Amino acid sequence: LANILPIVAEHGCPVIALAMDEKKIPETAEKRFEIITKIMTEARAHGVSDSNLYFDPLAMTLATNTQSGMIAFEVMRRVRQEYPEAHLTIGLSNISFGLPGRSFVNRYFLSLAMQAGLDSAILDPLDREIQAAIMATELVLGGDKHCLSYIRAARKGLFDKAE
Repeated sequence: LANILPIVAEHGCPVIALAMDEKKIPETAEKRFEIITKIMTEARAHGVSDSNLYFDPLAMTLATNTQSGMIAFEVMRRVRQEYPEAHLTIGLSNISFGLPGRSFVNRYFLSLAMQAGLDSAILDPLDREIQAAIMATELVLGGDKHCLSYIRAARKGLFDKAE
């Protein structure tokens, strides 16, 4: 934080902050949120706007902890509630590491994460199934006024051959 935050403040650029400390990735949502709160306090002290912070709650593989998704969702909801101007991002495919049918798990995790407040993700932008999942989730969550984006995507054939 001491090295990065002055640069972020000076240039007014966005930055991704991981919900971990120098020791390890905390196993609980509570500990991850404590770290995020510490980062937010330091960032604000340096004059970094909340809107330039992208917090990654760290999706860990479900293969080693079946509660990993729930932990990430809880962190996202707390960040969204406490720091509404901050952003949330995640390495999407981490959740499915070591599992069969990874893309299937990734799509469902993405939809639920969006409901929890996720507004960006590291993912394959050319994956038509992921694109379709994003469009459908935004539609269901009320983020697609008059269903226009979804209808336009359907007209362009996004849903015809999604695999």
